[in-house]
Amino acid sequence: MSPSPLLQVSDLVKHYRVGRQALRAVDGVILEVARGETLGLVGESGCGKSTLGRLICCLEPPTSGSVTFDGVDVLTLPERALRRMRPRMQLIFQDPFASLNPHKTVRQIVGLPLQLWERARGEELHRRVSELLETVGIDPRQADRFPHQFSGGQRQRIGIARALACKPDLIIADEPVASLDVSIQAQILQVMRDLQQRFGLTTIFISHDVSVVSHVSDRIAVMYLGRVVEMGPAQSVIEHPLHPYSRALVGAVPRVGEAAEAERLRLKGEPPSPLAVPPGCRFHPRCYLDQAPECRQVEPELRALAPDHLVACHLAETG
Repeated sequence: MSPSPLLQVSDLVKHYRVGRQALRAVDGVILEVARGETLGLVGESGCGKSTLGRLICCLEPPTSGSVTFDGVDVLTLPERALRRMRPRMQLIFQDPFASLNPHKTVRQIVGLPLQLWERARGEELHRRVSELLETVGIDPRQADRFPHQFSGGQRQRIGIARALACKPDLIIADEPVASLDVSIQAQILQVMRDLQQRFGLTTIFISHDVSVVSHVSDRIAVMYLGRVVEMGPAQSVIEHPLHPYSRALVGAVPRVGEAAEAERLRLKGEPPSPLAVPPGCRFHPRCYLDQAPECRQVEPELRALAPDHLVACHLAETG
């Protein structure tokens, strides 16, 4: 890790009130992202990964914790200072159909951030929009068309161009290929890899699909029920997962042959509700390991079992 990471998240918590109960969407997340790194954030639907992305971008206030971006705790900034910080942190949204204004042309959509932050106007604005569209593989001659005139993959490219407009330091890609066909997913992933290398972007790539995350990430963080349960180099997490939940995610990736099927781990039941988080290890009701008493009583903390490879499991050494 870099001695001065671009992003540090410390004990970040987001609870929502549901009647008299607390829905624990994000429940004490700790992570760092180095400059120029892509961190993959993976987990089942409802684990809190998208909420975490919104908290980092200050689109929602947290219940507690801190988000330090380039040495500044953005959660303590006054509104005017936070607004000046926003162009440096941008989101790529999951749904390329809902995230683009259907009443605006592509030129207006991509050019709006440049106008809003007074980065370009007039001919310079048109030139910058054309450059951004070319960067993501869209013909600038199509800039005066509307979103409905493009395919899903093209719309997601337009969303990426909009996110790049103000040259951000951090991009949070929230399930950017989940709603696309497999062949189009591969194209968008290649675009994002190329852009990361070309511009040295720092990226948090959120997905429920561990195979997608493995193709774009330098490191992977696995979330379960509001907490990070494993984090380490992408190759290490994929080839040698330490947490039983991570092993199940990796084993669920489709493979060919009976041996691959035999490796697939069958988890018990469904994920518990974040309204009723189990005591102790929150994964223990579904865990296939022979459990110890502390599994049901003591919540495990992240600890290093290999270089830069952390896991929150009492029995990781025995699995």
